[in-house]
Amino acid sequence: MSLEIRNISKAYKDLEALKDFHFKLDSGECLALLGPNGAGKTTAIKALVTLLIPDSGEFLWNGEDLFPKPEKIRDLVGYISQEIAMDKVLTGMEFMKLSAGLLHLPWRKTQPKAEKLIEKLDLTQAANRPVGQYSGGMKRRLDLASALLHDPKILILDEPTTGLDIEARELIWKLLNDYRQEGGRILLVSHDFREIDALSDQILILRKGLTAAKGTPTELRKGLGSYIVRLQTKEFMDGDQIQKVQASFNSWTEPLRWLQNEDSVIFTYPTPIELSDLQTKIHQHCKANEFPVHLLNVQSPSLEDVYRFAVGDVT
Repeated sequence: MSLEIRNISKAYKDLEALKDFHFKLDSGECLALLGPNGAGKTTAIKALVTLLIPDSGEFLWNGEDLFPKPEKIRDLVGYISQEIAMDKVLTGMEFMKLSAGLLHLPWRKTQPKAEKLIEKLDLTQAANRPVGQYSGGMKRRLDLASALLHDPKILILDEPTTGLDIEARELIWKLLNDYRQEGGRILLVSHDFREIDALSDQILILRKGLTAAKGTPTELRKGLGSYIVRLQTKEFMDGDQIQKVQASFNSWTEPLRWLQNEDSVIFTYPTPIELSDLQTKIHQHCKANEFPVHLLNVQSPSLEDVYRFAVGDVT
């Protein structure tokens, strides 16, 4: 079965919150959806879980548009929101039973599945304790277990491990990787670049409702070139100093991309070169132009760099 989200758009009066949002997910793939506040992530998620009706677009499952049939989308999708809402009086297993009822699943048939998920997420000893006694990590794991009760083909996760300790985060990552190996598809909203690196096959970055960058992690890193350079001629550079340094480096033949920053010069260096040779070249350029070098950092592009160049003020 194939999943394709095609050209979803949504406007609120004069605000175009999302425009031509689209992606494909094959069996076993994870797409990380990134973007700053107001980029359109929440609008996209709400449309995909049928909490709002988009102005246009298609939710194609095996070629059939399911937006006119939201009940079919709900059968396909498991959703974990950023906020955890649970009755503190219910035990963990009672919460699973309640979730099964909301999903119209007969508990007698669903209980073995619930117990297996509880075990996988290391909650067996706490299953009969009130949820009000659970830690934040335990609640998040229970939330994930309930989202998997109906064997969804697609998981939509909004910041699933925010605030969790290393052990809880890695336990969730393991379950999600197991889910993918079984053919599941994941749409992951996260700002944890370790999590994105560990799970994602594709990345889509939104900015002001539009797709600012899209591709595999490797493709996006390569798209920034060989190195990211951060240079300071003194501890706190002002705008005039930054513009002066930028103007001097623009004399280089390489097509540099600049990231606007308040106290330093940040640019991409596209051409393959040894790290030490590039550092020497920068020092020589600064000396020739009488710029002191207070700080120089040169490194290969990271996913965080990809994000910053996609959503920042780039020239």
